[in-house]
Amino acid sequence: MADNNSTRNITVTDVATFLADNPDAITDILATHPKLLALYRAAASDQAEDSKKMDPKIVDLSPALAFKARQDARKIKQTHESLLHVAAENMLSWTKVHHATLGLLASTDLPGMCQVITNEFPLIFDLNQCRLIIEEEVAMQNITETGLGLHPATQIDAAIKSRSLYFGVPNDAAKKLLVRPAQSLAIIRLPDRLPDPVSQAVLLLGGKTPNSFHPDLGSDLLVLLAEIVGVTLAARLELQDPMQ
Repeated sequence: MADNNSTRNITVTDVATFLADNPDAITDILATHPKLLALYRAAASDQAEDSKKMDPKIVDLSPALAFKARQDARKIKQTHESLLHVAAENMLSWTKVHHATLGLLASTDLPGMCQVITNEFPLIFDLNQCRLIIEEEVAMQNITETGLGLHPATQIDAAIKSRSLYFGVPNDAAKKLLVRPAQSLAIIRLPDRLPDPVSQAVLLLGGKTPNSFHPDLGSDLLVLLAEIVGVTLAARLELQDPMQ
């Protein structure tokens, strides 16, 4: 019985499959058939020329798309790094507030609390100075012995420009509240929902540089710190001897 494979028609696909499976055969065929070699070279040359020619109506956007993709990847990387930096800064700020809160809780009386604010807060927050100041019109007798600063209400209002908080370069009124010169400062009123005289007190933070406190600075953490100081002050005043 005759083999069907020997009699069936050989197709182009069969030839291509044979040459792909037997690459050495290509060399032998081209070496023994010069005309075929010439045709092969001509076809290869035409293909190369065609690849160099491009219809002027067709715009190749590949380079532009690749450039944009690189830019987008760079922006994503920068955004990611920025978010990590902000997260690290926020974590550091919260850690500082936590340490300050622990210091306030460790104080047992008003002088001890004022000592924490005056001596420990500048170290915790890297400040030039820190003071707790109260309006002298509502101050208790001998309150200065506790470490609280006393100043007229009009002077405090002028320093804070009649606001609940102030960030920036100290004005003339604010300079009188400082124990030493500061290049910038933050003044935050203690919460007005707390009882008198706590609501008539302010927390003053002196910055080491002009950029330590500026109008565009976020205020959430400092407002929280002032609230913690206010609650602690109210608790310590309750324990204070009214005759002092």
